[in-house]
Amino acid sequence: MTKPHDIRIEQDRRLGELMAILFEGFANARQRFLDAGGDPRHPPSGLKGDDYMTDAEREEALTIARSLFNDEYIKSYLKNKRQNNLQPQINA
Repeated sequence: MTKPHDIRIEQDRRLGELMAILFEGFANARQRFLDAGGDPRHPPSGLKGDDYMTDAEREEALTIARSLFNDEYIKSYLKNKRQNNLQPQINA
């Protein structure tokens, strides 16, 4: 029987792999943008037609992002954000 702790370790490992793939894709695409004469001080917007990713890379990045930042993750993030906004601010 798989223990919850083992599942969590496997999920953390897989998340690291997916993030490495995602960032490697962005780095490769950015280098192509720079090689093509793109201005490093004015990066493209990231919108289709004004970016430096192929359609396949864009789709892969979206798929990975959707799997990482699913509805459960977003709900948890928003709940924590709301709770932090309700906390009194302590100024030192």
